[in-house]
Amino acid sequence: MRSRGNIAAPPHLPQSLKVEVKFTTGTTISVPKREREALLDNDRNVVGVVAALFWCGKRDIDGRWFIVDAAESFRSGKTEGGSLGVQDLRRIEKSQPWLGGVRKHVERMWPPFLCAFGELALAGHKALQAELREEHRVGKLGNHLGDAAVLDMEHRRAVQAIVETHGTSMAGHIFQDLLAYLLGLAGYQTIRTNPVGVPDIAVSGLIDAGPHDRVTLDLSRPQVETLIRLARKAGEAILADKLELRIANM
Repeated sequence: MRSRGNIAAPPHLPQSLKVEVKFTTGTTISVPKREREALLDNDRNVVGVVAALFWCGKRDIDGRWFIVDAAESFRSGKTEGGSLGVQDLRRIEKSQPWLGGVRKHVERMWPPFLCAFGELALAGHKALQAELREEHRVGKLGNHLGDAAVLDMEHRRAVQAIVETHGTSMAGHIFQDLLAYLLGLAGYQTIRTNPVGVPDIAVSGLIDAGPHDRVTLDLSRPQVETLIRLARKAGEAILADKLELRIANM
């Protein structure tokens, strides 16, 4: 497998992502040829991924996203699709470190993000989509996140409520939009969602300082955590998320 480590992107996140989103109550996802072809791109700055969310009655699986590079996850030819089980996704994730920044952001921020917008998601897909779009436009997505940690039980309950309220199909669309704007929270300025075509999500325009605009500071973890709290209170959600990604690797 080829490494993504040398692409022209920030250390933790690809410059652009194409995402095919899968939500299932089983333990296997299917990625047809048409969907996989939409994720392939000749531009090394664009990474096509499959993001799968499971709700199958297994505590270690339910409610978490599995994210794998589509171009590197199928042993068949580039134009073929295929199926992947949850154990396959776990194994593939370990062999694709170039997506570590994306996974860490999603893993860390998904429970509080879902908690923040869960009630709106229960109200309806259109209302949720409109609110997410507007909050992203004005740069205030992060303002909705609380400081308290979200317990696993609370997170699973939030996922279950959406599934039971809207049914599997509509819940899949809701989770797709939530994932799209969760990625926007990482610093992607442009977000496109596609409810009927492929790919499901495309994000680009990653905000990142150039090499001559960087400042190196020697800070302790508690000091960084203080900066994160202050950044969120000031409405600097992107700064707070970048700092959280940094200390996740400390």
